[in-house]
Amino acid sequence: GGRYVPELEKLGIRHFIIPDMDKKNIWLMLKTLIVLSNIIKRERIDVIHTHHRMAAFYARIVSTFHRCKCVYTAHNVFYGKRFLLRFALKHSKVVAVGDGVKKNLIEEYQLIGNEITVIHNSVRNHVIGCGNILLKNLRKDKENVLAGTICRLTRQKGVDIFIKAVKKTQERVPNLIGIIIGDGEERTNLENLVNELKLENIIHFLGYQPDALSIINQLDFVVLSSRWEGLPLTPIEVFSQGKTIIVSDIPGNNEVVSDNYNGLLFEKDNIQELSSKIVELCQNKEKRKELEGNAKNTYNEDYSYEKFIKAYNDVYYAVQEG
Repeated sequence: GGRYVPELEKLGIRHFIIPDMDKKNIWLMLKTLIVLSNIIKRERIDVIHTHHRMAAFYARIVSTFHRCKCVYTAHNVFYGKRFLLRFALKHSKVVAVGDGVKKNLIEEYQLIGNEITVIHNSVRNHVIGCGNILLKNLRKDKENVLAGTICRLTRQKGVDIFIKAVKKTQERVPNLIGIIIGDGEERTNLENLVNELKLENIIHFLGYQPDALSIINQLDFVVLSSRWEGLPLTPIEVFSQGKTIIVSDIPGNNEVVSDNYNGLLFEKDNIQELSSKIVELCQNKEKRKELEGNAKNTYNEDYSYEKFIKAYNDVYYAVQEG
């Protein structure tokens, strides 16, 4: 299920409903295995590509009966459940979305480094929308500076840090407008925080937006104040549009963003430092333009969609031949 099912159908990609993989009820797990086994048999599936630890566990079991190959992509850093993950990945080709994620797999789960392939995340540089009407109206005032954050609204993403930094920046940049794009379980708490800080007219929640790239084009720069990451897509999306970003200095973020080259780094959870970086990008337009040019070069050289597709094709061919 999910919001992308209609998009998959438009592309001719078949979608199957399976039971909840996170639940550990033994009868539900048996049902899941049977459902997966029937799909694999009926569709003559050669490769199972999983993106979740329990999904990899199920793939390991059903692949022994159907002799299909397994690929697993680790998107984040994890801790715990060591036996589960090592069992699940024993016969899988493992991909990590960044060097920090690869390091986590080696150090926490004792996987062999030279058997892990790093394939950086990418986005298709294809803007399909025409922008957001609220942002268009805010742009009518030429003095406004629009800083946005684009993410799931969870504690991991540190949107509360962004909100507090906007509050701290108000005195020095009175024309700063904060834009929050995305949805999640923390939305109500974050809206309450905005109200407490009396920022209702300064910070705007846009919710989920189907075309983030068109939104990025309407912003002056983006902020990602995560507390932890794997290899985030947001900086890559931002770079693809020739824009720059301020990110927390943590593994994953600092793998994509080079400080003072294609963006700016700030110490995780440091509201004062983030505020200073926001002021810098608001007041120094020449610096911002320089970072934007380097950001576009970074996307073209390291994160292009073409390289991403070729890398995964190489993985699929390798597991088939193996």
